[in-house]
Amino acid sequence: MRDFRQEFENFAPTVYLDCAYQGPFPRITVARIQQAIDLKCHPDRLHSPEYFDLPGRVRARLARLIGADPAEIALTNSATQGIGVVATGLKLGPGDEVVITSRNFPSNLFTWLHLRRLGVRVHVVKPAGGHIGVEDVLPVLTPRTRVLALDWVSYTGGERIDLAALGDLVHRQGGLFVVDGTQGVGALELNVHDLPVDVLAVAAYKWLLGPYGTGFVYLRSAIQERLECSVVNWMSVEGSEDFDALPSDDFTLVRAARIFDAPETSNFLNLYALEASLEFVERAGVRTVTEHSDRLLDRLLEGLLSRGYRPSDTARPEYRSTILGFQADSPEATAALHKKLRANHVAVSLRHGMIRVSPYLYNNEEDIDKLLSVVSSP
Repeated sequence: MRDFRQEFENFAPTVYLDCAYQGPFPRITVARIQQAIDLKCHPDRLHSPEYFDLPGRVRARLARLIGADPAEIALTNSATQGIGVVATGLKLGPGDEVVITSRNFPSNLFTWLHLRRLGVRVHVVKPAGGHIGVEDVLPVLTPRTRVLALDWVSYTGGERIDLAALGDLVHRQGGLFVVDGTQGVGALELNVHDLPVDVLAVAAYKWLLGPYGTGFVYLRSAIQERLECSVVNWMSVEGSEDFDALPSDDFTLVRAARIFDAPETSNFLNLYALEASLEFVERAGVRTVTEHSDRLLDRLLEGLLSRGYRPSDTARPEYRSTILGFQADSPEATAALHKKLRANHVAVSLRHGMIRVSPYLYNNEEDIDKLLSVVSSP
C-alpha cells in the first residue's frame, strides 16, 4: 500500500489515533479551502451556476459512496439535522412508538426522547454489553413501532450492528429503520440499496475527513413523500436557478431528498472542503481504509491481550469496525491510563470508561507500537 502519510500534515510529536473524534484534512482539502477563500475575496470570479453545481457534485459523490441515488441525498450540517428531518417529518404522536438504545450517540438519542412531549412512547433499550443485537430489540417491537433508530458503529467501543437483521426485524412490524452511520461511512463499505435501511444520517467530519458542520442524510425514495417539509429551502424550488423567471405566486418543490437540504446549501468554504475530502476518500478507496485499519488493530489487539487488557466486543469478527476499545482493571485505572497516553503524545479518546483507538491511513505500525510501549511502561 502506498504511503498516505505524506498527504496529511505531520502530527509530530503526537501519534494521532483518534479519527473517530475528528478526521483531519488531507492536504488536498486545505488547498481547496484556499480556493474557496480566494473566491470570497474575489466574488467577481464566483459564477451563479456554481451555487447549484457544487451541491450537485458533492451529492453525487456521497451517493456513489453508499450505493444510493443522488436524488436520495440531502446535504445537512450534522447527523442531528438528518435524524431531525425524520423525527419531525413523520409527525408522530400519541399511539406511536419509537425504539432506541442507551448506547446511541446523543444525536440519535435526544432527538427521539424529545418526542415524548408529543405523546410518543419512546422505548430505551439498555443492553448489558456494548453490542446491540436482535435479542435486545425484539422484545420491545410492536405493531405500533414506527421507528427503530440505532447507530451502525458504536461511538464508544466500536461495535458494528447487523444492519440486515435489525432492519428486517422492524420492517416486519411496518416500521422504519433509521441509522446513524457517522462512525462507519467512509471507513467501511456500504450499499444501502442492498440493505433494509430507510434513513442513514452521517456527520462528515470524522471518517469522511470533512469540515465540522457538514453531513448528509440518505432518504430512501419510497419514504420521502411521507416526510413533511416544514422549512422551504429556496434552492429546492423548481426554477429557482433562474432569477429572471422565479415563481412568485405559487411554487413546486423538486421531487428529491434535497428539499431537506440545510439552508445556504452551497456554503463554499464547507462544501469545497468536503468535495476535496470525498475525492481523497474515493481515490484511496474505502476498502483500503478498512484493510489498513484492520492490520493495525490486529497488531494492537494482540499487544493488548498479551498485556492483560480487556478489549471491547469489536475484537470479535462479526462486530468489527475500524475502532477498537479497551479497558484496564478498573474505571479509575482506565482513566489514569488515558491521561498517561495523552501525556506521552498518544491521542486517543476516553468514552464511557473505555479507551477508544481509531487509526487511519496516516497511521502505521510504529504508531501502534508507541501506544503499546506507553501502556506497558510503569
